[in-house]
Amino acid sequence: MSKDGAANASPEARRGFGQPGATASLEGVTYRIAPEGGAGRKGTDGAGLTILDDVSLTIGAGEFVCLVGPSGSGKSTILNLIAGLAKPSVGRVAAAGIDVRAPGNDRALVFQEAALFPWLRLRANIEFPLRVNGYSAAECADRSEELLRLVHLWRFRESFPHELSGGMRQRGAIARALATDPAVLLMDEPFAALDMQTRELLQTELERIWLATGKTIVFVTHNVREAVRLGDRVVLMGTRPGRILSDIPVTMPRPRAVDDPEVAALTRDVAGSLASEVDKVAREEADDAWVAPGNRLRPGIRRAVGSRL
Repeated sequence: MSKDGAANASPEARRGFGQPGATASLEGVTYRIAPEGGAGRKGTDGAGLTILDDVSLTIGAGEFVCLVGPSGSGKSTILNLIAGLAKPSVGRVAAAGIDVRAPGNDRALVFQEAALFPWLRLRANIEFPLRVNGYSAAECADRSEELLRLVHLWRFRESFPHELSGGMRQRGAIARALATDPAVLLMDEPFAALDMQTRELLQTELERIWLATGKTIVFVTHNVREAVRLGDRVVLMGTRPGRILSDIPVTMPRPRAVDDPEVAALTRDVAGSLASEVDKVAREEADDAWVAPGNRLRPGIRRAVGSRL
């Protein structure tokens, strides 16, 4: 909703909270960027460096879909396309069946870093997008309280970000992303910088929030176990250029424990499917001395180490 639209709408329409999740889709999407001194690099042609190549993906309303794959497979690019921060070179990107042409309040991004404004208290951080969109002070206060209670941070509403732990800041970032009641929540490795215990705690919290709100979540992670723990589906991405290798449904009942044997078994299967892609990236980015784990060094390499010191 635009600022003018919010200001002119009735209080009931302006509140509009509780919007259910919406569909998101990519249809035959190719995304290219102009190479920077990249002549001859794999994946380049006269049109530039191809990040995604003919990717089609449909995410149902209210689904929790996890994207996994090696670096360079275009996972974050898919989020940026759905968010409207990038435009496809070829193909169509849609949210709720409508072409995505720009960012909008119906979609929100959560990044690896919480990115809360350090000069604002937590409550003011959460109210910020509402104030930008023309909501009244009373509506901002009501909504921020609702969200702070949802993420169990009401007691810390007057704290500055530096006074919060990493996990608390990330919960605050999720609350801020939900402030304008988006239908689609896009999450780019939101727990990657956290320790294992905090990460597992936030996985449980995110699942609870997802079940409570019914939002559509598209979640990027390098952690395959995390993807299996959280997702309705795990989409495996290949790279150079980015493409979908497989789309795996996760049918285990919720809640799932990260150490559940079924979670561990599916994690091994998915990780095995990704191993060759990870190996390919490592070979392309490393020098001639690199070898895959478990293999021996190329003859002569060990003898040459330090020979000219």
